[in-house]
Amino acid sequence: MSAPHCSPRLPPPDVRRVALDSLADAVALLGRRPLSDRAVHGVRKDLKRARAMLRLMREGLGEHEYHRGNTALRDAARDLSAARDSKVLLDTLRTLPQHGSASDLRARLRKEHALARNHLRSEASSVKRTRQTLRTVGRDLAEASAERFDWPILQSGLRRVYARARAALVQARRHPTAENLHELRKQTKYLWHQLQALPVARPLEGPHLATAAHHLSDLLGGEHDLAALRSRALEAPLRGGARTWLLAHIDARSARRRGQALTLASQLYRDPPAVFTAHVLRGSARRLTRRTASTSS
Repeated sequence: MSAPHCSPRLPPPDVRRVALDSLADAVALLGRRPLSDRAVHGVRKDLKRARAMLRLMREGLGEHEYHRGNTALRDAARDLSAARDSKVLLDTLRTLPQHGSASDLRARLRKEHALARNHLRSEASSVKRTRQTLRTVGRDLAEASAERFDWPILQSGLRRVYARARAALVQARRHPTAENLHELRKQTKYLWHQLQALPVARPLEGPHLATAAHHLSDLLGGEHDLAALRSRALEAPLRGGARTWLLAHIDARSARRRGQALTLASQLYRDPPAVFTAHVLRGSARRLTRRTASTSS
């Protein structure tokens, strides 16, 4: 199915360039010494954006090339996960009302974060290999013909991610487990990066589509962080009523976020995939047409 109202003379957005720029930014951040928490966070964001672009280009790349690049970027992000996840747990605990009896958990998380960060900083050879992996993925992508990533290819990639997110929402409604909500978050984050790369013009009852997807991914991300902190609170040897107090605050905040997220997700994913992608790319074509006309006038 071709993108509706997309002129064949009008080039599609250069999503490959978005992926290449994201990989280059990640390589640059990994070259910093010492490797800070902020740099690690930036690299993981860059890799998620690059993987979202690969999903847009999937049919143009071919299954073998897509899976090779996606697996390489996924594994690269996992190598950074311990340092990032320990920092997120600490930050999440700090957002809860402070209670002296939770100091043991705070101290434990600080120690784990320091160990993870020091381990990452000491693994210079591992970071070097990761940088080389990202360069290799970027080189392979740069060698692919830009003509392979036309409007129908982008529509297919967008439709696939939207459909997966919509299916994840069905599962999260039926069984709102941490795993199901996390899957909805992953697919929503891919969709957000894709909508950012496309000049989308269609509003969603007020907020921009990309803004709505970003807000939803943030809500689900907060829910995921709270679930991870809850697991640690159950495992940690907390004194007195600290565990009961902490779990009560986590559960209350988690319930609010989960309710807000599922309400917003119901709005964002209300349309069938074919309808959603048709609206998005029709709006993209119109926006690009206006830009082209404005530039040439």
